[in-house]
Amino acid sequence: MPNDHARPGVTRRSLIAGALGLTAATAGGGLLSACSGKSSATGAAAGAGEAAPSVTLGPKLATVQYPEGYVGPIARTLKPITTEKTTFKIVVKQDVTIGDWKTNAFTKWLEQKTGVHIEWMQVGGTDDDVMTKVNAMIAAGDIPDAFLGIAFTRSQLFLYGQQGLFTDVGQYIDGYALNLQQAMKDYPDTRKLIQAPDKKIYSFPGINDCYHCRAGRVRSFLNTDWLKKVGLGMPQTTDEFREVLRAFKKADPAGKGRTIPFTGYKDAPFEPFIMNAFLYTPTEPWLVVKDGKVDVSFDKDEWREGLKYVNGLYREGLIGRDVFTADEDQLKRYGNAPGTPLIGGARVNYWGNFVEIDQKDPNARWRQYEVMPALEGPNKVRYSAWDYLGVGIEVAHLVITKKCAKPEQLVQWADAQYELEAILRGYGGPGFAWAKKGELGINGKQAVYGFDATWNSQKNINWSQDNPMYRSQDFRLGERVNPKDLTFEEPLYAQTKDKLFPYKQPQELQFPPVTLDQDQAAQEAELRTNLKGEVNGSFAKFMTGQLDPNDDGAWNDYKDRVAKIGVKPYLELEQAAYETYNG
Repeated sequence: MPNDHARPGVTRRSLIAGALGLTAATAGGGLLSACSGKSSATGAAAGAGEAAPSVTLGPKLATVQYPEGYVGPIARTLKPITTEKTTFKIVVKQDVTIGDWKTNAFTKWLEQKTGVHIEWMQVGGTDDDVMTKVNAMIAAGDIPDAFLGIAFTRSQLFLYGQQGLFTDVGQYIDGYALNLQQAMKDYPDTRKLIQAPDKKIYSFPGINDCYHCRAGRVRSFLNTDWLKKVGLGMPQTTDEFREVLRAFKKADPAGKGRTIPFTGYKDAPFEPFIMNAFLYTPTEPWLVVKDGKVDVSFDKDEWREGLKYVNGLYREGLIGRDVFTADEDQLKRYGNAPGTPLIGGARVNYWGNFVEIDQKDPNARWRQYEVMPALEGPNKVRYSAWDYLGVGIEVAHLVITKKCAKPEQLVQWADAQYELEAILRGYGGPGFAWAKKGELGINGKQAVYGFDATWNSQKNINWSQDNPMYRSQDFRLGERVNPKDLTFEEPLYAQTKDKLFPYKQPQELQFPPVTLDQDQAAQEAELRTNLKGEVNGSFAKFMTGQLDPNDDGAWNDYKDRVAKIGVKPYLELEQAAYETYNG
């Protein structure tokens, strides 16, 4: 799931999404005893031939300001869900920011509001470790009432749902999830994006219309102070970009030959930034849709032209030598070097990846760097690889299992987290205030709320985006901009809007998030892993000159290697999944 908070400190958007693999354990064993409790809503869940029970939302808070035309979560009085204490067992991952789930400030607030008590079962380790332990738990039949913030893939949800272990929550939405219903009306594609091929819904989603995240995979920055020193403007084309980097190298603003004209780091893919000036190129797995047919970009002649271009930059010493090996700490040492930065620009997601962000200092170094526009290539190709689908809707924020005897209560508990105040507390903690009339948000309209400047530096106060939330674009851009403590959110939004949004590709070119069945998922995972290794490895070799992109033999050998790995069967799998998605 994409976490767009940067931790620790006040920098709040890392934009780096972690993803778990497609492996799925074979479930077996018996189910544990059911949870107990009494629901405030009467009647059973709506099933075949049954009328949906009636639940109502609390009244709107009259003191909250909204901009004209606002679309997003609404602040309401949360009503208790149960008439007596009810306990559910929920598995979560350990997180240093969340701290102790039992004593977390949002945990206490949500229980006080809903009357629902959670017995937390925390699983530690890396994301892969967590998923291995969860799969083992499911295989042993030792499952909880629900999983929260466990990054099941769409294929895993489908697998376990078909096996009868995960509850189809879709049957409860109409009767018990009125906040989610409204969110799905606001974002009509939500149901299609979260339902499995059997048309059932096995998890509560996170809806996060993060505007700047949609271009995070190609966003790059250049030092505008350096541009002024060399007498050049922001480059618009690949030729102008090369001219700027040559000027940086010649002028050596860092001094003593230390200047690195442009670089990146290993956790931010480099190839889409360059390749989208030659052909539309999303990040791995590099899938595109042309006239309803799924294809890849990495074996096309235009890809080769992009390799020739970036190889030329590297050979001239215009790209950092450790662009594929440096970690974020190393990149920050370049950006935060005493006296003057060492880098003229970088392929990163936002400023905090390479330079310290001081929001109070109007002359802080990060303000020297601005987002580059998408570059236009020699054949007038110019894309920003805009992510219409992958960013906005995230599955698996809450998964209810068949162990739970009162799923309608957990559905209401999950739905309460789509209410505006719950979102703010779960997302940031209690350090927020409702905006006053006349205060402006990131987009220049009436603000809705504002956070304390250091809200994210605290721990044990929020759920670090692991729970169901509804963050519309209007909600995100409704964060108050304090002139005395300027958030970097406003320039990130504005520069993304001005420099990248105009060059977004047509949506029909983007391959959507699809679901595969168990056999397909296993085959796809192996092919994808092997292709990823070959494409990434060969891109680095072509760029650095270990392979010569001008050599027909080297290029044909590369195409033969990806073909032998299995481009054809890989595309056949994805084509079938694409047609099911659209079916």
